Amino acid sequence: MKVNVLIVGVGGQGVLTTSGLLARAGMYEGLNVVSAETHGMAQRGGSVEVHLRFGDVRAPLIPYGHADFIASLEPVEVLRYGQYMNENTLVLMNTRPISPPSVSTGDARYPSMDEILERVEEVTENIHLINASEIAERLGNIQAANVVMAGALIGLGLPLSIESVEMAIADVMPEKIRDLNVKALREGFAAGQRLRK
Repeated sequence: MKVNVLIVGVGGQGVLTTSGLLARAGMYEGLNVVSAETHGMAQRGGSVEVHLRFGDVRAPLIPYGHADFIASLEPVEVLRYGQYMNENTLVLMNTRPISPPSVSTGDARYPSMDEILERVEEVTENIHLINASEIAERLGNIQAANVVMAGALIGLGLPLSIESVEMAIADVMPEKIRDLNVKALREGFAAGQRLRK
């Protein structure tokens, strides 16, 4: 077995936390897990990517064209990583945009969702949209959107169990936010299962 997962977003969205939870869950399940993260200007809202590889793998970076799953916590971020996609890559995209400063100052234009989807569909049509931010807000904390995304990935077929991720949440998250994040995980899982049908 070999599963390659690329998780992308901007600084502050919890990309590293998401990958950490999934990696820990994989280890609980006895899988070999290798990961690599890059986050240059992450603290200033810059791009963040984490390569997460499960199973019969050694190198931490996913080869171009070999991502099985891409989870994009911010819509336009998925476009930065098209070189990792192939026609079978499953793309899960949070639909809530975060405009970079260049858009706010008028120096750049944020693409429409249709434009983003059109670009992704040039490579794969296996695209699933979720407003993870809205689900997290409804649960009481938008910062749980990343955990909603983790649950949705599993609901869409990432071969990990919800129970393993719940164990990871219990291990790494402060007690005061554990219950909220377990709820976010389960809501995301249910949403992913609905998207899969």
